[in-house]
Amino acid sequence: MEGISRGVGEVIVKTSVRMTKEMQSALREAAISEYGAKGKSRWVRGALEMLYSEDPAMTSVGLGEARFAPECSEQFLLSEETAELLSQMVSRVRRQDPLAEGVQSQVLRAAVRWRLQRT
Repeated sequence: MEGISRGVGEVIVKTSVRMTKEMQSALREAAISEYGAKGKSRWVRGALEMLYSEDPAMTSVGLGEARFAPECSEQFLLSEETAELLSQMVSRVRRQDPLAEGVQSQVLRAAVRWRLQRT
């Protein structure tokens, strides 16, 4: 994650995640329908919050990752608060599996899948 300053006291964290083209397309479509053309990062924030509240043990993180074949990358801008939430989620997964690799990306993909399945 890379920090970007936007105005007084506001820090935005830029991150990216590898995903399938199908997931990317569904994410973009859902974000546009709910928040408009510039709502992708806001939609992802909502997805992270939804996953955190509905699956606090993070049991859905990592599901299907063994057969996951990334085709593209998607970038998001996260507020400092959302980046902290993502960090907490990653820590929960790491406590369960300290040797897991790519946990941040797995959490982001799980959040996107979670929200797409519920909308």
